[in-house]
Amino acid sequence: MSLEQPAVPKLRSASEAPQTELPAVLGGFDLSDQDRFGDGFPHEVFARLRREAPVLLHPPGRTRDGEDFWVLSRYADVVEAAASPLLSSQGGGDREGGGTHLDDLPAGTYSGAMLNMMDDPRHRLLRELVTPSVTGPVLEALKPAIAERAEAIISQVVEQGSCDFQNDVAGRFSVEVMAALMGVPRPDWQQFVDWTEVVMGYEDRESGESSSRSQAALLAMYEYGVKLIAEKRANPAQDFLSVIAAGDLPEGCGQPPLREYEREVFVNLLSLAGSEPTRNVIAVGLLALAERPDQWQALRSDRSLLDGAVEEMMRWSTPTPYNRRTATEDFMFHGARIRRGDKVTLWWASANRDENVFADPLSFDVRRNPNPHLAFGWGPHSCLAVDLARLELRALFDTLLDRVAEVRLTGPVPWANNSKHTVALRVPVEFVPA
Repeated sequence: MSLEQPAVPKLRSASEAPQTELPAVLGGFDLSDQDRFGDGFPHEVFARLRREAPVLLHPPGRTRDGEDFWVLSRYADVVEAAASPLLSSQGGGDREGGGTHLDDLPAGTYSGAMLNMMDDPRHRLLRELVTPSVTGPVLEALKPAIAERAEAIISQVVEQGSCDFQNDVAGRFSVEVMAALMGVPRPDWQQFVDWTEVVMGYEDRESGESSSRSQAALLAMYEYGVKLIAEKRANPAQDFLSVIAAGDLPEGCGQPPLREYEREVFVNLLSLAGSEPTRNVIAVGLLALAERPDQWQALRSDRSLLDGAVEEMMRWSTPTPYNRRTATEDFMFHGARIRRGDKVTLWWASANRDENVFADPLSFDVRRNPNPHLAFGWGPHSCLAVDLARLELRALFDTLLDRVAEVRLTGPVPWANNSKHTVALRVPVEFVPA
């Protein structure tokens, strides 16, 4: 790890007690307080962090476990940390749990059981097993279904003349595409849409808390997945869940075979973590274009700009603002002493506004080039389905640009009280048909 000194290094030794007061550079903004994110992501706070304290020790604040955590805000530091074998997605130190959220998630249920919360070599081996199911020929075969769903959903809302783009378009489209990828029977797609709306909190997300209803929906989705995995094992097809049901890690790899639970939780992982980022890029991307009619018209006039626009929507929205890692041993990082077991948060949303990487980073520009954003992560834990997300975005916006001459916002856009997901709760729009 690099020893370059930040402008305002925050050092800590093993004997120091956690801070309780917020450092002045935060300007009173507690990054552990979900309510503070109800006005959108605090880009001005992170601009100060990048300038003055790019490696910051944040006090416990409102964390459930009362622990401080490190905050990385610069692009280069986030990339370096994301690739470091000293930082774990699973856990570390003497922790019983871990994972990618600020507060620990239980081991065996989340950390160490879900692909995104595993470490190598098991993570790498499992990823190698499933990657062919979200790339290449499989995606090519999905294109007709994706195009059909884009056309059907867009036709319906354009005919209506107005809609809540978040829930009527982005949510339905992203979940149905993920259901098609997994091999969920077509009659069950609506159930998956309904479960996802409840589990991800789109019914009551203003509270920032899970509810008994959302927990019940999560359990119902898991129980459905258990049955579906069993059915796929008995009657495999050319889909993702058939690979999970019948496949396994290679013999002699030094890892035990997949546990049944590891297979079963893929249904929840793909339905939720697989659809949520794409859904929010779609919603926030449409919002950005509705607020900039000149860029909407540029895309209608020159469709060759669409691929670049998709990348800019990803950068602009950064649907997962941060991921957490855990230090597996003591080390120095740019002048900061990070201890075994420490939490380290990688703020992708800040990296995607880094002035040292992006020209005019606070502007949304469909012509931006180059655009090396980190919206879907970096390194060994980058998003498995990013190519599918690109395919979905291109299909949906290509259809929308064909059908709609102008998109107009018709009301305020509230944001979720959530630091883990960038969620425009509602995007009310009306369409001027082409």
